[in-house]
Amino acid sequence: MLSKLILINRIVLLAFHHLLFRLRLKVTSLIHRITYSPVSNPRDIVVIGASFAGYHAAYCLAHSLPTGYRVTVIEKNSHFQLTWVLSRFCAVQGHESKAFIPYGPYLAKAPGSAYRWVCDEVTAIVSDQKGNGGRVQLRSGEIIDYEYLVLATGSSATLPSRVGEESKEDGILALREEHQRLREGRNVVVIGGGPAGIELAADVKTKDPEKNVTLIHSHGTVLNSHFGMDMRQRVLNEMETLGVRVILGERPSASDETTELILSTGEKIPCDCLVKCIGQKPNSNLLSSSVSPSGHIQVRPSLQLADPSLGNVYAAGDIIDRDIIKNGRAAIEQAQIVAQNIVRQIQGKQLVTYQAQWWEGATKLTMGLKKNLVYMNDGETDMIFPMKNKREDLDSAMVWRFFGAKPYEDPE
Repeated sequence: MLSKLILINRIVLLAFHHLLFRLRLKVTSLIHRITYSPVSNPRDIVVIGASFAGYHAAYCLAHSLPTGYRVTVIEKNSHFQLTWVLSRFCAVQGHESKAFIPYGPYLAKAPGSAYRWVCDEVTAIVSDQKGNGGRVQLRSGEIIDYEYLVLATGSSATLPSRVGEESKEDGILALREEHQRLREGRNVVVIGGGPAGIELAADVKTKDPEKNVTLIHSHGTVLNSHFGMDMRQRVLNEMETLGVRVILGERPSASDETTELILSTGEKIPCDCLVKCIGQKPNSNLLSSSVSPSGHIQVRPSLQLADPSLGNVYAAGDIIDRDIIKNGRAAIEQAQIVAQNIVRQIQGKQLVTYQAQWWEGATKLTMGLKKNLVYMNDGETDMIFPMKNKREDLDSAMVWRFFGAKPYEDPE
C-alpha cells in the first residue's frame, strides 16, 4: 500500500512538473519570436519524418534555433497519422477521418522563417564523413543540404498498427476496407498479443458478441516484459470475460486466404478473417551502416548516432536501438533531447543525455468499447487503473489540440 501511495504522489508531482515545463516553453518561445531574425541563406537542420518524434523535434527546434539556422521537415504523408486509435477505427465505423490530423498548426506560432515543410520522401542520405553536414535526396529529385540531421522515420506495419498510405483519402479508404472485412467475418483470428492485437480483438468482440474472436500469441502470456505480470494476467482475465479466446505459445503459419489455422496440437481454428498484428519493422534503411542486428539505429546517450563520423546526425522514436516501450510519450521526450542537443552543439555547449523516465511507459489499453486499463510502473511498484471509456473515438480530440488543430476541422 505504501509503495502505491508513493507512486500516486509521483504522478501528482509529475503533472505539476509538466505544467511548469509548458509554461516555461511558452515564455522561451515568445522570447525566441522576438529575437530570431530571417537571413537569406539559412543553414538547414533537416528532420526526416513527422510523427510524434519528428513533429515535436521540429516544434522544439523552430522555437529555439539561433538566427542563421532553419528546420526543414521532410514528411511523405499528407497528414499526421494517429496510430493508437487505428485498432478502434478498424472495428468501429464513422471516425476514420479523426485519425488524420492536418499538419501545420503545431508550428504556426514559430517565426515563419525558422522552418519550412517539404511533402516528399527521402530516398538517400549522403553524409560528410568528417561530420560537417551532408545532403538528402528526395523522391522528386530535389537535393537538400543539411548541417544537422534528425532521423524520425518510425516503423512500418499493416493495419491495425499502421495505415500504410500517404494520403488522408487513401488512409480513410484503407480503414473502411478493413472495417468491412472485420464486419463480414464470423470467425475472426488475430495473431499477435501486443497492445494493437489485444485492443482489436476486444473491440471486435464487444461490437458483435456473436462473432467468434480468437487471439493467438507466440509467447506464454500476452504483452511483453515491460508490463508486470499482474497487468498481463488482468488482460487475460478481461479477454475471457469478453468472450475472446486466447491461445498462447502458438505460432501458426497463415496467409490472407487461410480458412483455418492448425495448431501444434492438431486443433483446427476456423478463420474467415485473419488480422496479423506482428512484424513491426523500424524504417532504418536510409543509414544501413548504423543499424543494429535488430534493425534499429544505434545511438549514443545523447541520441547522436553511435558512428563517430556522424556526430551531426540524431535519431528519435521507434527507430532507435533502446530496450524501452516505443510510444508517443517516449518519442516526444527523445525529440526534446535531440532539439536541445542540436542547439547546444551549435552553441558549443556540453550535450545532455536521454534517460528513459518511468512515466514514458504509462499505457492505456482499451478492453472493449466501454472499458480501459491504465498501467503505470515506476520501477518499484506497478498500478492498474480500470477506467470507463466514455468516447468511442477515444482521446483523438486531445491529440488534435496538442498539435494545435481544432477537432475535427481540416482545411483540405
